[in-house]
Amino acid sequence: MGKSRLLPLCLALALLCACLPAKASEPSDWLIPKTRDYRAFTDTAGTICESAAATCCETGLMDGVDSRHFLPENGLTAAQIIVISARLHRLLSGGSLVYFEPISQKGAGWWTPYDDYLRGQVPALEEAEFYSSLYQAPTAFCRRETFFRLLAAVLEDTGTVLPEKNSVFAVPDCDNQHILRFYRWGILGGKDAYGTLAGDAALSRAAAAALLARLIDPGQRLELELKQLELCQKLLGVDPETVLLTLDGQAVTAEEFMPTLVGTVSAYNHSRFGSMALEQSGRTEVDEAVDALRRQVLCQTLAQELELNITPSNTLYFDGYQGLTAVGQSWREYHQRLSSGVSEALGKAPFPKERLPGVKYAGLWDTLPFSDLFWKVAALPYWGGTF
Repeated sequence: MGKSRLLPLCLALALLCACLPAKASEPSDWLIPKTRDYRAFTDTAGTICESAAATCCETGLMDGVDSRHFLPENGLTAAQIIVISARLHRLLSGGSLVYFEPISQKGAGWWTPYDDYLRGQVPALEEAEFYSSLYQAPTAFCRRETFFRLLAAVLEDTGTVLPEKNSVFAVPDCDNQHILRFYRWGILGGKDAYGTLAGDAALSRAAAAALLARLIDPGQRLELELKQLELCQKLLGVDPETVLLTLDGQAVTAEEFMPTLVGTVSAYNHSRFGSMALEQSGRTEVDEAVDALRRQVLCQTLAQELELNITPSNTLYFDGYQGLTAVGQSWREYHQRLSSGVSEALGKAPFPKERLPGVKYAGLWDTLPFSDLFWKVAALPYWGGTF
């Protein structure tokens, strides 16, 4: 077997080993009771989805598409997610699914009694934008993040808390602690070695079944060994604390520069017109990022001169979100507020570009691999992709 065939196999095995479930538990240990037997599906037998599909069907949360098929790769509609969530809420509240039998409907509105139940039991859903997107388009496929947010609301309303198995407080595309609890509980592992949520992707029946089965059965929960995405090393090969340049005497480290650098490169990666215009101007994404940084630092001075009371936030940041350090995220948030405050205070007055601070680059600047940034950023979680 050649190297080209061994590499994908090794990567698949490594990712599998990063998310290790224990042996399935007996139903007596389950979060909700087994309510029925089920006949094994022909399309899940012997697959990674077999146990999850069985658990979800035995508890009544999910059904097969028919008596023999689960169709794990198919998507779930918004209506189906509402129904599953209502059933889960009922069972976690100590009730039974018999409750829904006399109010069941047929036809296009078959799911509406479950929607009525959820909105009655979880009043916060009435004002939740993500939930309105479900009932307003019941036949549309549900996104992963929407399902996770609805599940989080159901668990919070029923007071359901699981023991933590993992220490995960950020993944590349999610810093929502309500969703990140699922990682800590071992019921969600993400889509890659970094634990990327891929919240905008369609939710498959297999993914929903896996998460629900881990919620129900302690024996199926994951012990995670996720990698942390750190862009200073991944993109530039330097430690986050490395000073890259100085602006009018103020040293700027790699972790402080990184939000502006990766954001600028990603923006041009996603804009064909912008990328062409930049190339014709003879400038690079790095030039643009440095100029943006100069504006940010000048805003510090202008805010003082304008007597603006803008202080750093008390928000708690975690390393790894968007591949940035907590310091980098704090720097970005603070300077965004500075820029907004200065812009509002200046009103119609022009921004004083003539006062942009001068740049003194560190000795290692010319050795940094800026020429590879296009492809490196395009391949990243969260920031990746091209026009």
